[in-house]
Parts: sequence; C-alpha cells; structure tokens
Amino acid sequence: MSFKASKTVAGVTVKLYKPILQRIITKHNELEGCENMILETIRSPDFIVEGHKHELLAIKHYASTPIGSKDIVVVYREDKEVVITAFLTSKAHRIIEKRRVVWRKAK
Repeated sequence: MSFKASKTVAGVTVKLYKPILQRIITKHNELEGCENMILETIRSPDFIVEGHKHELLAIKHYASTPIGSKDIVVVYREDKEVVITAFLTSKAHRIIEKRRVVWRKAK
C-alpha cells in the first residue's frame, strides 16, 4: 500500500496512507494538494494535544493555505504509526484550551 511518512517530535514514524489521504480530501476538499503541509505538521507542530482515546493532535499555524490563514490539525496514533485524519480550522485555540497539551514548540 502506498504511503508517505513523517517523524513525530517523539521520533516515531507515522504513515499517511494513500486511501487515508483520499478520505481526508473527500471530507475536506480544501486540503487537496496539502499533503506536504500535513506531513510538516506532524514533523514540526506548534502544539501537540491529547485526543479522546490514544490519538494525538498535532496543530500548526499556516499564514497561507488554500482558504487563507488557518491552523492544520492532524490526528494520528503513535502506537499504530498512522495518520487518522486532518482538517483546517480557525479555532485551534479552542482545541488547545479543552485538551491537555503534551508538547509545545519552544518560543
């Protein structure tokens, strides 16, 4: 199965499989052509917060996306080494406020 991979800040390689990327683009067509942004968000996030189960959410701000200045949120699991989904938001601060921050980029 075809995939691209990126290392997390913890050094774990997570894979973005082609079918997952296609599902992400089907649900969030504004992310078409943003595969590199998704992988960069995993590799170099601004924040990582806990999900509801065992997933982590990597969050990174981009001044320029296909729909303007937004944050990309990439949901992944290190234990399964896989990206689950990704989406753009202008409300990342709400996600960060409601969840436990497990990693933050040094200022």
